[in-house]
Amino acid sequence: MDKKQLRFITYMCPSHPVELYELIMHYLEEKLGCEAYLIYESRSSGPLPGRIDPFTKDIVDIAFLSAEAYIEIIEKKRTDYAELLPVAAVFKHPKNRIAKPGYYSDIIIHTDVKEHVKEFLDLRGCLWAYNNENSLSGSTIILKTLKDLGENATFFGNSLKSGSHLQTLRMVVNKQAQAGAVDANSLQYQRQFLHDGGKDIYILDSLGPLPPYPILINSRLDAKLKTKITEALLEMTKTGFWGERFAKFGIQHFTHNSPDNYMFGKEILDNAKKTGIGIRYY
Repeated sequence: MDKKQLRFITYMCPSHPVELYELIMHYLEEKLGCEAYLIYESRSSGPLPGRIDPFTKDIVDIAFLSAEAYIEIIEKKRTDYAELLPVAAVFKHPKNRIAKPGYYSDIIIHTDVKEHVKEFLDLRGCLWAYNNENSLSGSTIILKTLKDLGENATFFGNSLKSGSHLQTLRMVVNKQAQAGAVDANSLQYQRQFLHDGGKDIYILDSLGPLPPYPILINSRLDAKLKTKITEALLEMTKTGFWGERFAKFGIQHFTHNSPDNYMFGKEILDNAKKTGIGIRYY
């Protein structure tokens, strides 16, 4: 009898290392006794607009995507064949003291301006980098923060769209931008590849927590298989070999997740719809 094949897709790269999603795939192959392959889609943080839906067309079984992409799927009611796997990763972060699922947005500056920038409000008039307009960690949480401070997107002197958290990081390191907001887990992993471990980068503040990274699963899959996938991820840290490998990407363990965890993210996105961070001045 042929082994069950599982079809994975990740929309989280290059901001997240593709090796993380390869590791999850390899882990599930071993735990479930199946074979799997991974599709890497870097052009969007979720299903590409105007393209066939991978779940509707039954071409993927498991998808890793951003919280904002999942919220859009819910709002557009494209959930006939895609459902939230009730499990999410818990990442290590200085502010995540009680090990909850979710992630943070790190506001970064170059150490050269550290002497003059002590808090967020000191960034007024700066050259700001962001990955894209819909990103919770790169844009919309920043707009919410500005609104809470009685400010708006004109607070920044100029804003440059980088295209990814990785590119935002590079722009700040290379002084193409004075500051930016990046996914904290992307920053933590990528620092090891920067000069002197990223000593030129200073984290001014961390905003969050934001909703967990969702994992969607094809609703056509057998219910028992869905349960096995969920249980396998929840048991990941019970094996030292796999736990150590996931720890390299900042993952402490996996825990339970539910659609309720995305209500806060939806509120942030709704509040940001009437404004934008990509404003340029000449």
